Amino acid sequence: MLTGKPFLTKERIRFLFRKIILPLLFIYICIGIMTTIRNMSINNNEYAAVLLSDCAFWQYDYWASPCAFLGSYIPWTHYFNNRNMKVKWFFRAKSNDLENVIKDKDCQSVVLVGHGDIDSWQATDMEVSNSAVAKMMKDVSKKRGEWLQLSCGGESKYFMKMGELVMEDKRKVYTYSKSVTTYAFVFDALSGFRYLKSLNRKYLDMTSIL
Repeated sequence: MLTGKPFLTKERIRFLFRKIILPLLFIYICIGIMTTIRNMSINNNEYAAVLLSDCAFWQYDYWASPCAFLGSYIPWTHYFNNRNMKVKWFFRAKSNDLENVIKDKDCQSVVLVGHGDIDSWQATDMEVSNSAVAKMMKDVSKKRGEWLQLSCGGESKYFMKMGELVMEDKRKVYTYSKSVTTYAFVFDALSGFRYLKSLNRKYLDMTSIL
């Protein structure tokens, strides 16, 4: 029977906080600590760089980097640790952060998060294009790992994915093929890039036909 009483009363909010939110937060912190210890124990200098731009959901969002980190830290760290790589995180990543990891021989995999396209990435300070990355790659060896770009896909102005300039094997360059929703980003954050990598397989099948 409807009484007009609001569903979220103070008592119910306290109950939800004590019985659901606090236990989940405790579990997340414990798993996060174990993940950090495992990441530190990887006996290999090679690492994956995760660059989180603050230009993500809107033109500029101060909370974009922390939110992306909290949602993806555990699964992405395990993803690369399982490949014997440490993970380094770059908050509010700028164009010079990308340049530094491209030129660092120990960085073998790159993850980009933020606005962009298959041949551009909106860093916190500026848009980085293929031409800028080509300059960064001067006298730099290509990388053996993976390029995973969580930006909206689309047609390439340069007829080449940005990651193909950086990686030895273009089959390991993963991008979205079209504009995607926040749900796709969340799914890839939790599943270890499963949706993103499935799109790349379709892209390679199409290009092989052409």
